[in-house]
Amino acid sequence: MKVITGKSIKDVDKNEIENFLKVYKKVEIDLGTGDGRYVYKNAKENSDTLFIGIEPIQKQLENYSRKSQKENITNALYILGSIEFFPEELIGTADKLTIILPWGSLLQSITNPNYEKTALISNILKNKGICEIVLGYSKEHEPNETERLELQNLSVEYLKSTVISMFKKNNLYLTEITSLGKGDLKSIESTWSKKLSFGKNRPLYQLKFKKMLN
Repeated sequence: MKVITGKSIKDVDKNEIENFLKVYKKVEIDLGTGDGRYVYKNAKENSDTLFIGIEPIQKQLENYSRKSQKENITNALYILGSIEFFPEELIGTADKLTIILPWGSLLQSITNPNYEKTALISNILKNKGICEIVLGYSKEHEPNETERLELQNLSVEYLKSTVISMFKKNNLYLTEITSLGKGDLKSIESTWSKKLSFGKNRPLYQLKFKKMLN
């Protein structure tokens, strides 16, 4: 597993990460973390929780991983990975998984879900772990990308019939679905959510699931 600190990459093995996880009461993983602002901000405010940002592009993680090191924020980790190449060392470790305004293949994996990808999302969590997802896109505003990813119009009906039903097959049970306005994004500490809060109106939804094994 490759941990990013500024421009440096450190290989961390399973034993090292297991020992590190034991230090904290809770573990929260942010999949598709982008530049890692969400991890940085939340780690500063919650010292007893380990926040882990997963992102496939090293350069994206350099700034906030460097800031975390300089400010001695030891409960923030920035790790290379994606839904296609998720670090196996972190399977079954998360008390909470967040996916905030995903794009590209991660968005496609959620809105056009298949059993394999949804199973991975479930397997990242401990039993009774929480998964929170914020979705937002528009065929009108992003026509090329929505066509490339074969995205359907985003609505409560579509989410219930396609996304929520597939998540349920993988032991992720919906506890809440909320329609958001762009102003609601201001309270989410990610760079992309801040930008979209000042952008054009689009369908936005927050979904919360709880993992419950039989």
